[in-house]
Amino acid sequence: MKIASIQVQANDLKDYKTAMQKLLNMVEKAASENDLIIVPEAAFPAYFLGHEEGNLTEILEESENYLNKIKQIAIREKTYIAYGYAEKEKKNLYNTAVLLNREGVEIAKKRKSFLWHFDSTWFSAGEETAIVDTEFGRLALVVCADARMPEIIRLAALEGAELIIDLANLTATGPDISELHNAQSAYMLSTRALENQVWLAVSDKWGVEANTITYAGRSSIFAPDGTCLIQASSDKDEIISAEIPCDGQGKIKIAGEVKFSEQRKPHYYQPLTSPIDSLPIVKYMKESLIPADLTPFVVVAAGYMEEEYLQMVRRMVDQGSTLIVMPPNHVNIEQVTNEIKSILPVNCYLFATTMDNSGEMISYMITNEGIQKRYSTIHSPGNDDENVESLIFETKWGRVAIMHGVEGMLPEWSRTLMLLGADCIIWPNQYSPEIAIKIARTRAAENRIYMITSQSSNEHRNISQIIDPNGSVITSTLESLRKHASGTLVPFVNSRIKEIVPGTNVVLNRNPQNYGRLIK
Repeated sequence: MKIASIQVQANDLKDYKTAMQKLLNMVEKAASENDLIIVPEAAFPAYFLGHEEGNLTEILEESENYLNKIKQIAIREKTYIAYGYAEKEKKNLYNTAVLLNREGVEIAKKRKSFLWHFDSTWFSAGEETAIVDTEFGRLALVVCADARMPEIIRLAALEGAELIIDLANLTATGPDISELHNAQSAYMLSTRALENQVWLAVSDKWGVEANTITYAGRSSIFAPDGTCLIQASSDKDEIISAEIPCDGQGKIKIAGEVKFSEQRKPHYYQPLTSPIDSLPIVKYMKESLIPADLTPFVVVAAGYMEEEYLQMVRRMVDQGSTLIVMPPNHVNIEQVTNEIKSILPVNCYLFATTMDNSGEMISYMITNEGIQKRYSTIHSPGNDDENVESLIFETKWGRVAIMHGVEGMLPEWSRTLMLLGADCIIWPNQYSPEIAIKIARTRAAENRIYMITSQSSNEHRNISQIIDPNGSVITSTLESLRKHASGTLVPFVNSRIKEIVPGTNVVLNRNPQNYGRLIK
């Protein structure tokens, strides 16, 4: 199965005719060589539909005409086309994606549900998923910010989707148009493919619309292991394509022996479907806070350091650390607790993780009074007795949660911990840094929390990092060193700000009434 993503320069509303003619030419060209064509979100008439930009009512009368032209290409070239446009239905306007089959028939329709920024000024929200069976297998449509929501892609994957088709308008910022990126194109969409083990293709615009909206370009196709097969530039029109392997019956192949979804324990994810007003995080979002009271100096270490373990803790304390995160090691923490607590000053917290030869981990929160909390991997077989609310550790500096290893691959789990009030999630793991970093950045950005990834492995280099709620790395150990630590001030108060942009909130704009499949 050969698929193509069309990347086209953004246009102002008033220029829709010129833009649509160019798009039709590009679709025609791509259709002759591919089984599936994907065009960006809101290809017709534009994305920013402000009332001063043009006569929207008059322009929307052309919608059916352009949709029919796209259908004619599908029929003529015998290809599937995913097309994005502004759809008027009665009094509502939707940001819509449709999938046309080889006969030009609409076989799936997705109306954007996670509205971004000014979307809600003119668009109404649609349904969470749109899934359809085709000759290649089961496909799902999403529209741009929908893919930021871990629930939406997970719902599609649980319903058997093997290819996610993402029509997007990914925004970006920066001084050099040739170097632009977006969180989704840089790491989130790769993570979506990996955590759900699905193929994912995204089509985006590039350039500037209405002098104020800058697009990232970077249309991409990702494999189920998160690998980016091909990615467009950020500054030109392009048609990118890739071959998706199929079996003898022409069905999409999904590679990978380990299924992360098999590690799921849905009974722990009840907060995902709880009414928003009942969630602990909503209460904490309303608290009056003094920022300095929630700003520890956090240091995270990387590498094996059995012999130097206590020495490293002393060094961190001497440097003013108030929250210390040690990487997973084979040190017997319970045997050295007395020495550790003698090192720690008041209001300093040490998070230590020990592991056995099989890689099974136990984490501890230790103060100068000794071990305060323990965490065992609740996604391990047979570990089903935990009360999830007890997994949020209270500290002077804020609320901390822990997840181990494969738990980082389960978007439901970090989401649940955030909804229960975690300001920060510590993730001891032994994945390759390339995988760990993009997973941690995604967990931070999708939940608007701090993530701390701490690593130790003899099989590859180790990189431990602290990542802020925007998904930006704010401190990192050096990959060239076997043992290293790095620290920074971490204002946990930023984790209480759940707006990504005005009008888009990762807590308040969720639709828990639609997420029942996640806890079955």
